[in-house]
Amino acid sequence: MTTVSTVTGATTGDADVHDGGLDEAKLDNVGQIVSSAVKWSAAAGLVPLPFVDLVALGAVQTRMLMDLSNVYGHSFGKEAANAIVSVLLGTLIPGAAAGAVMKAVPGVGTLAGIASVSAFGAAATYAVGKVFARHLAGGGKPGDFSATSIADDLKAEFRRGKPTAAT
Repeated sequence: MTTVSTVTGATTGDADVHDGGLDEAKLDNVGQIVSSAVKWSAAAGLVPLPFVDLVALGAVQTRMLMDLSNVYGHSFGKEAANAIVSVLLGTLIPGAAAGAVMKAVPGVGTLAGIASVSAFGAAATYAVGKVFARHLAGGGKPGDFSATSIADDLKAEFRRGKPTAAT
């Protein structure tokens, strides 16, 4: 039986857990990690303080990258994960900056900023998770992940993640 992961885009055949191939349990685990992180990222947008929400988003994504690495049998330190998250968010951050600034305006601005940053956080986390999981599923290691070389792929996944974040 062949399964296509909606998270990584990878396929499973009769891959066995012990031969390093993908298996359904691993793909399910990856999907749960990304899904959980997307929800926590949307919640991070609820932080009413401008830019503190983006720090919370970075923390959620750092944890997600560490958890995804563990699924594929790699250890990944917090500092290295933080560095990758910083570059990845830097690629997407212009979309969140306006929402963070809106939070400084009392009332309607705060509400609009919360909605904007929550949606941005969920879509960005979906994109980061999908691109990083795809890298690991293809046999890559956390240490050889080049965040700058996948900028276009990240932006494409971000666009795909916007509808996901809305649901």
